[in-house]
Amino acid sequence: MTQQADQIFYNATIYTVDDSFSIHEAMAIQGDSILAVGSSEEILRRYQPDQTLDLDGKPVYPGFIDAHCHFYWYGLWLQQVDLNNCKSYDAVLDSLKEAAPEVEDGQWLEGRGWDQNKWPTQEFPHKAKLDSLFPNKPVMLLRIDGHAALVNQAALNKAGMDTTTEVEGGKIQQTNGQLTGILLDNAIDLVREVMPSPDSSKRQKALMDAQQNCFDVGLTTVNDASLDKIWVETIR
Repeated sequence: MTQQADQIFYNATIYTVDDSFSIHEAMAIQGDSILAVGSSEEILRRYQPDQTLDLDGKPVYPGFIDAHCHFYWYGLWLQQVDLNNCKSYDAVLDSLKEAAPEVEDGQWLEGRGWDQNKWPTQEFPHKAKLDSLFPNKPVMLLRIDGHAALVNQAALNKAGMDTTTEVEGGKIQQTNGQLTGILLDNAIDLVREVMPSPDSSKRQKALMDAQQNCFDVGLTTVNDASLDKIWVETIR
């Protein structure tokens, strides 16, 4: 006698990660539960599914777990200009120019992921071109590792920073007595403190976008390394 199932995945390579790390060809699913795993012949014989999927030998894994991440920051970064693939400072500027029309004067233009080691010069950039392109928009561009940022003069003005500003545990880079726009470590926080906090809708979008991207690559559980109370309440 066959048993009802919603789906059967067969002709697969299913890694169960049970006590013996057994590998099977097929599994039957009902709702959000796995009814059984076994050979394709066995599962197709025992269960009557609404849908069958031939996986053509492809692997099936349990959901992956990330034990240390910054999930909500990742969600916020998805709302910023992605600079990870920029191979030069000019490419960074081109990406910003493309995004800038969506940002009103006075609002922050944010980006993340630049890495000068990928550029021909392999040197920290200077804010001069940002000042010329975006005199009325404060700009914050976080380096790929999060330990350096490039900001323009509008951002420095909002933070009240000049050549006399000092910060413990960080550095405000200067050249020939002028600020370059490069901030290191705790110096970045001086600008972050004057940036507006994301509102409820932006926080919710950040979490949902991050969740979808994780699901797309098989991440089903994450452990956030640091969560403020407001983010915990948003998740709830």
